[in-house]
Amino acid sequence: MIRMSLAEIAAALGCETPAGETTVDRVVTDSRKVEYGSLFAALPGSQVDGHDFAGAAAKLGAAALLVNRPLDIDLPQLVVDDVLKALGRLASHLRRKIAPVVVGITGSNGKTTVKEMVASILVQSGDVLSTQGNFNNELGLPLSLFGLEERHRYAVLEMGASRAGDIAYLAGIAAPDV
Repeated sequence: MIRMSLAEIAAALGCETPAGETTVDRVVTDSRKVEYGSLFAALPGSQVDGHDFAGAAAKLGAAALLVNRPLDIDLPQLVVDDVLKALGRLASHLRRKIAPVVVGITGSNGKTTVKEMVASILVQSGDVLSTQGNFNNELGLPLSLFGLEERHRYAVLEMGASRAGDIAYLAGIAAPDV
């Protein structure tokens, strides 16, 4: 991911900008994978709540937190209503900023195979970001897009559906050209 200021991220998310000049160069949802300069996104879940791991993320070098409620942790915090939806908005912002040609792959069967085939063809004419494995849902697609860098000419993105409306939502994030 390219380095982004919290001010730019807050503007993309429509939330209050934390004080200071903090920048981040990666987004992580697993506190064990935090590195210096990370934005830790505290996703609430049915079994565990990422907010409970924000302190651990801070100790590992997180630069800021993306949360749905303010936490008593001495780090800049971007407070949003829905962390998962905010990840989608941020990924969409990054996609528009870098502006690669985006190829969206969807369907009932064979998405991953087709994605790999298309990526292997496009790499002949420029750097390609492609969905890793089958990161093709409302969390996986944004995480894939966070891998975009200025050098990427193409992005080949797999989009999967488990319920009505999923593809429309994911296409809204990825804004495929093809």
